Amino acid sequence: MNIAIVIPTYNEKETLPSLIDKLFTEVKKIAEKFLIIIMDDSSPDGTAKIAENLNEKYQNIMVVKRPSKLGLGSAYKQGFQIAINKFNPDYIVQMDADHSHDPREIPLMINKIKDYDYVIASRHVAGSLVVGWNTRRKILHSMAGSFARKCAKLDITDPTSGFRIFKKNVLKSINFSEIKSEGFAFQVELLCYLRRMGLKGIEIPTRFVNRTRGKSKMEFSESLQFIKMCYRLLLNRI
Repeated sequence: MNIAIVIPTYNEKETLPSLIDKLFTEVKKIAEKFLIIIMDDSSPDGTAKIAENLNEKYQNIMVVKRPSKLGLGSAYKQGFQIAINKFNPDYIVQMDADHSHDPREIPLMINKIKDYDYVIASRHVAGSLVVGWNTRRKILHSMAGSFARKCAKLDITDPTSGFRIFKKNVLKSINFSEIKSEGFAFQVELLCYLRRMGLKGIEIPTRFVNRTRGKSKMEFSESLQFIKMCYRLLLNRI
């Protein structure tokens, strides 16, 4: 089994080394080969260089240095296509670099995806746990998710989850130029695209931990793009 893991980064020097170590420990238990693809948006803190140094140790890290801060969705579009074209994996994982997502859950996702096209680690199904969010953050997250689900007609309870796994052929069948979102809104628009194609996913419980190091990358512009995307989906029914 070959697995590719796509991780967008921007100023993650404090979290990336320990995440890579955990990924190496967990994924090597189940994969014959695996490649970690770091999509770095010109981090001024030297994240890309740290990733390159880590590759000298692990020998399975590809670092893509992007010219500027181009956005989460843009990073995933490019990263997915690199994974397919240069590594030909059986499965492709997307996850954050800030330790919100636990590498130990990847084998569980692999086990579940056999009967589905993709799997989402959901914060809203029975058995899930969210650590480190205050009441305000939980309310805002629930409102955003509910808004997105209604606009996009999605059955997924956590459409903004960034911890997912896809079968190779699922991502290979996508024309990424048709997905317009370049930022955080990409998470929802991709699910709309998969629904339109008739592909099926499943949500599984996760333990989501709010970052304790570094800063959140969510800015006002991201929130505005998310709202615009939801209204576009509502009007066009993608």
